[in-house]
Amino acid sequence: MAELAEVAPRGRYLRVCALTGAGISVAAGLGTFRGPDGLWTIAPDVERAMHAELLPGNVDALWAVWGGMRDTAERSGPTPAHRALAAAGAAVITQNIDGLHQAAGSPGVVELHGSAGRASCLDPFCGWRGPAAQARELDPPACPSCGGPARPAVVLFGENLDTGNLTAAHALAASCDLFLAIGTSGRVAPAAWLAPAARQAGALCVNIDLHPDGELDPAFHARVVGDAQDVLVSWALS
Repeated sequence: MAELAEVAPRGRYLRVCALTGAGISVAAGLGTFRGPDGLWTIAPDVERAMHAELLPGNVDALWAVWGGMRDTAERSGPTPAHRALAAAGAAVITQNIDGLHQAAGSPGVVELHGSAGRASCLDPFCGWRGPAAQARELDPPACPSCGGPARPAVVLFGENLDTGNLTAAHALAASCDLFLAIGTSGRVAPAAWLAPAARQAGALCVNIDLHPDGELDPAFHARVVGDAQDVLVSWALS
C-alpha cells in the first residue's frame, strides 16, 4: 500500500485542505456513528439526540450525548493526527463537533455540523448563544440569560447547515492544491460536494481510510489505507 508521503509529497503542496470526520477522533475515545461498532448500533437511544423534530423533549439526550462527547474530548485532548494537520498548516473543514482541531492549534476551522462547545437558547425571542459551559453551570443545563431550556449548538437531522460555513468550506476546497478526506468517506452531502470542487480546481484529492468501503469515489485521485494517526504523522514529518 502506498504511503501518503509517496502519493502527495509534503513539500510539493502549499495549500492543503483537510475534510475530517469521526474517524480522526476515535483515538481520543470518541466513537463513530455508523458501522457495527458505531453508536447507532450499540446505543440505539442515541437516536433521540439526532432529530430536531423531537425538540424540546429530547434536550436531555442532547446534553447527555453531545455534552458527553465534549467532556471526553476535553479530557483526552487532540490526537496526533489533529496535531499533525495543525503543524502542517492545513485548512480544516470538519464534520465533527468535538473542538479537537481548535485544541490542536488549527485556526479558522469550519465546523459543518456545529459545535458541542457552544449552546443556544430554545426560545427564539431570547436568542442567547454562547459557550456551552455557561448553560451547563445550571442543573439541568439552561439558558443563562432567560433561564429557559438551552441546547448544544449541534446541527440535527431536520435542520439546515449554516450557509456561511458551507460557503467557507467550498472556498477552501476550491482554492487548495491538496485535498485530504480523513476519517470520512466524503460521500454524504454536503461533504460530497467538496472533493469534486477541489478536483475541478486542480487539486490532488486523496481519501485516507482505515476501513475502505467499496470502490474509491471517482472524485478522488487516490486512496491511502491506514490509521490517520500513523498516516498523517508520517506525512507531516516527511
